[in-house]
Amino acid sequence: MTLATRTRSEIKTWLETLLKNENIDNLDFTILGNSEQGDGYIGDILFVEVCGTTKDETKNYNLVLKCSKRSQALREKSPVKEAFLSEIYFYDVVFPSFKKFQHERNITEPFEKVPKCYGTLTTGDTEVLALENLKNRGYFLWDKTKPLTRPYIDLIVKEYGKLHAVSIAMQDQEPENYKKLVSGLDDVLKRFFQASTEMYSSMGGAIVEIYELLKGELDERILEKWYELNEQVEPFFTKACEPLEGMNVITHGDCWCNNFMHYNKNGKPFTAAILDWQLMTHSPPIFDLSYFLFACLSEDDINDMDTILEYYYGFLIDHLEKLGSSKSLYPKEQFLEDWKKYNKFGLLMTPVIHKFCLSEKDDAPDMTAAAEKGEDILKVFVKPIKNIKKYKERMKYIVKYSVENNII
Repeated sequence: MTLATRTRSEIKTWLETLLKNENIDNLDFTILGNSEQGDGYIGDILFVEVCGTTKDETKNYNLVLKCSKRSQALREKSPVKEAFLSEIYFYDVVFPSFKKFQHERNITEPFEKVPKCYGTLTTGDTEVLALENLKNRGYFLWDKTKPLTRPYIDLIVKEYGKLHAVSIAMQDQEPENYKKLVSGLDDVLKRFFQASTEMYSSMGGAIVEIYELLKGELDERILEKWYELNEQVEPFFTKACEPLEGMNVITHGDCWCNNFMHYNKNGKPFTAAILDWQLMTHSPPIFDLSYFLFACLSEDDINDMDTILEYYYGFLIDHLEKLGSSKSLYPKEQFLEDWKKYNKFGLLMTPVIHKFCLSEKDDAPDMTAAAEKGEDILKVFVKPIKNIKKYKERMKYIVKYSVENNII
């Protein structure tokens, strides 16, 4: 985003609306930076420092302004508006409801690790959120070209366990309130699929590409089994876009490494925050868990998957019981059965996600350019990348694990 597309006066008008609950006067701001190619596909990021005065003091804010792209071609061909409205719904409605539910039950370690939202707005062809810049508090993004190390994996698994437990407890204790929350959810991933005529063939093509790239590097029987996954893309996602049986919760939905920020204390991993709620929906908790684990695990850790699943389930049940509900609502047997039934979701997302992670800035997907050229908007995510060596390294152990553990 540049000042050529977002004028200073427009940004000031946004800030006055977004920060209205702060009751500040004499608002002024400095632009500290903006997003680059590959940082946002349907939106832009602007980093701003804001100052203003109240009756008693001068107040300063370090903010991330998250703004939807204005390209009419992109907005017509993809669910830009719906994605931003979904995240606005999370910050305006879902998270406050979760926070209240936990507070009423005196939870000392609630699910709460998300950036503070100062305000949201929708106007014309623009949607904007003003979020706390967590970097200002010492949080950092992981190098997306590398797998997360185990301590950081465990912290995020813990947060997902708590997030999903709140949904289960609300379904148990406040079913009408929960039903009302869910009624306001969208399914933006489904909308993306509907917006693309080539999504299934493109995702299948990525599976075939990996099969070709790994010839001679894995046993042919493993590769042949992996190749069969190509035929499962459309049936799986067609089913996944409909209400599914078993446990369903409000899920994060977009679980790759750039959507987490990490915080160290005394040089050691301490906590993690979850960002970007545009793909939030109502689905099996396994969708979040499998997406995150297949997208972020190293080779060593993927071979310790059973321990990680136990860890997640332990945190989910611990938080569920602290909220006053019984673990019998989601028995371990059902959780493990759900894992077997739905873990293919994360596996199918992985070839595309690793292309995000390993794309260089000059070959990062550009949905706006594709839309304005009249091309299929999602095909840009499965084009060949330059960093083939690292792509093969990441996918090789995932292919091997998925076949040896009968996921395919």
